[in-house]
Amino acid sequence: MQVNDDDLDEVEPENQDERSDGASLEARSLDPDLILDALVPKSIDWRGTVGRHPMVSVVTVGLVGYLVGRTKGSTILTGLTTGLSAALMRQLSDVFEGDFFDFD
Repeated sequence: MQVNDDDLDEVEPENQDERSDGASLEARSLDPDLILDALVPKSIDWRGTVGRHPMVSVVTVGLVGYLVGRTKGSTILTGLTTGLSAALMRQLSDVFEGDFFDFD
């Protein structure tokens, strides 16, 4: 089953409000199906393969994750730490610049 852009626009009305805030848009952009659709060539039916061989798929993804973690784990951890640190500093600067500490 192929997913096209028209299918993504068909959202139930109660989810329509969630799409307007930033958090749900970020969660939507991290959808594994959309990521795999972008990475895997269209000629490969990865959904059918996973449906026919679920255990092999899980073991393969686990093995790839393990190997990536072993070889690039420190780089990934450094990137995550840097991103979290920048987000924390941005939050703190918003707090210190706001009216919260204004004693005039």
